[in-house]
Amino acid sequence: MKINHIHIRNFRKLRNCRIDFDGRQTIFVGANNSGKTSAISAIIWFLQKQRHDKFSTREFTLTNWEAINKLADSWFEKENLDEKLLDSAIWDNLVPSMDIWIDVEESEAYRVYKIIPSLSWKKDLVGMRLKFEPRDVKILYSDYKAEVIKVNNLKSSPQYKETPDLELYPKNLRDFLNHGNNLSKYFEVKYYVLDSEKVQFNSDTVQVCTSPAMEENPLDNLICIDSIEAFREFSDPEGRSDSEIDTLSKQLQNYYNKNFGDDTLVVAEDLKLMQDIVNANASYDIKLQKCFSVPINELANINYPGFQNPSIRVKSNVNIVDSISHESSVQFSIQGKSELSLPEKYNGLGLRNLISMYLKLVQFREQWTSVKDDSKEIKPIHLVFIEEPEAHLHAQAQQVFVRKAMDALTNADDNAVLKANPNLKTQLIISTHSNHIVNEVDMNSLRYFRRDIDEKTSIPISKVINLSRTFGKDEEETKQFVTRYIRLTHCDIFFADAVVLVEGAAERILVPHFIQRLGLDNHYISVIEINGSHAHRFEKLIEKLGLTTLIITDLDAQDADSQATLPKIGQNQTTNNDTIKKWLGLEKIDALLSLSEEKKIKGNVRIAYQTGINVKWNDDVEVATVYPYTFEDSLTFTNINIFKADEKLKKLGTATTFYNYLHNEESLKDFHEKVFRCLENKSGAKAEFATTLLFAKQFEELQTPSYIKEGLLWINECLTSVTKTEEDGK
Repeated sequence: MKINHIHIRNFRKLRNCRIDFDGRQTIFVGANNSGKTSAISAIIWFLQKQRHDKFSTREFTLTNWEAINKLADSWFEKENLDEKLLDSAIWDNLVPSMDIWIDVEESEAYRVYKIIPSLSWKKDLVGMRLKFEPRDVKILYSDYKAEVIKVNNLKSSPQYKETPDLELYPKNLRDFLNHGNNLSKYFEVKYYVLDSEKVQFNSDTVQVCTSPAMEENPLDNLICIDSIEAFREFSDPEGRSDSEIDTLSKQLQNYYNKNFGDDTLVVAEDLKLMQDIVNANASYDIKLQKCFSVPINELANINYPGFQNPSIRVKSNVNIVDSISHESSVQFSIQGKSELSLPEKYNGLGLRNLISMYLKLVQFREQWTSVKDDSKEIKPIHLVFIEEPEAHLHAQAQQVFVRKAMDALTNADDNAVLKANPNLKTQLIISTHSNHIVNEVDMNSLRYFRRDIDEKTSIPISKVINLSRTFGKDEEETKQFVTRYIRLTHCDIFFADAVVLVEGAAERILVPHFIQRLGLDNHYISVIEINGSHAHRFEKLIEKLGLTTLIITDLDAQDADSQATLPKIGQNQTTNNDTIKKWLGLEKIDALLSLSEEKKIKGNVRIAYQTGINVKWNDDVEVATVYPYTFEDSLTFTNINIFKADEKLKKLGTATTFYNYLHNEESLKDFHEKVFRCLENKSGAKAEFATTLLFAKQFEELQTPSYIKEGLLWINECLTSVTKTEEDGK
């Protein structure tokens, strides 16, 4: 038995989000404030009854309150209330809800008999809707009506005419429910059986639920939930004692207490240990009586113990938990030198936290599989949430942790129950902002939370993208390339506000400088080198992610013989750049050089390539327009005065070569030709060129090539408009 998918509606920004669950581990990724934490909160709050009191009016999707208030207003529009307005079904699309679909094997059918939809059930899938809705709409109406009548009476009073701007409680139904504990008084989570024959896979549509509400939650006996929250405080050796922090000693005590601490559960193997503990206690008793005999005897001088007062005896109580409760109980020994060790607080936080989190998962496993009441069965699904483990772990520890987390939760070698019951399933959900974690997992397990703007209401919402469906079956080669590239480059595309794809090392080195220079570094813009004109291979992924994306590529002009050449107008040249050809559908250099800025935009993607630059070679010639072939010559022509003036460029490789060309060539045409040949023929010249510019005296004055500047300003315009929309929608 395992969770197939869930569908969350009307919960904060998650207005309508389907989340597919991987059979083992599912990774929630996405930029900040994209809805990952909201999704985890929704799942846990709906499934655990003790969390239901966490619901507040803020959990309702913001714009839904307008419709809810209108519904409440309609109760009083006519003198006689239309009973249809009190139908609980009206609330289905207005209140937070979660559909959960569970895969069930035939042998487990007896465990879900309460939620089997019909006799025609195929024994493969069951579903439930958990909905936070009015307990009784008629009672809500009646009590709210009483408050509305009070307000209307006050408004009709003479005194109110003197204070017309005064807002009286309640202004609307939201104001009423937001007061005191009214929401929990009038609302609760109800449970409904869904029809598995009507489930819609790969769809944002949910079925209309016609079944009556159930009295109890049948999922209580099916799903065990554990979580490590994002702000869980781990060890900190600076300034606090071990009693204030969650040390390994504490966790081991906890682990023992919960799994072995019941003294009434004794097996034959325990008897020898128990006798040893009794013997130890007896030895300690004799020792303690001798140690404390002097102060205890001195108490006789003050007539204690007197008549009927108890005498004082010091008794020892040796037990396993106490033996690991002191600060040095857990120690880290030096390999090969067991006699050399230090208490845990002196070990690095990275290792300490890694062990602590791993031990916590082991504890989750043991608690889940430990059933002390023979009348109860182990819950077949163990759902474990870990929020942002990178908050506690450095990069290397993150990679180790995500590789080993499922092992800790499912290790059947150390757990007889799991070994004997392979049908028990653990599903791990991790939310993260760490590319180190993403690079250690299968891309098919990623669920991307995309920030979006609702077209009708213009408010920010979230959409969840199943990245396992990004590429079709006929695109296996492209999928393989993109997946491997993301892993190898540790790119952070899944966490950025916007992405800039660049072709080579020179752009990767210098584009962040241009971003900063234009004041765009307040956004999280990820610069990713794609090592050649492969941007088109990322098209499906970029389309799915919906990220604002700038592709900086080269014009790559070629002549009729398919030889690389300097771009020129009217020479019937074509581009050799696959990104330009496949994304814009154009090949002719003339058409590309005259293309308007608007036509370089395709959806959420803009293509930027070299355009003409006006250059004044010297005082004796007029300004001429040159058409660069690559980023390097475009940068050179944009900053030609810096290259002429900076003497420090004399000893900096390719930059020195360009410096010499500038001072030795007589014409702009000859200079451009030599720069072109240098870049084409000299391996590694481009990366070296960008690196050496970091030494240039006037580096901070480098101007951004116009085609890149226009692209970056486009990104800024996109992000600024989104930010403004989000602020307006709050």
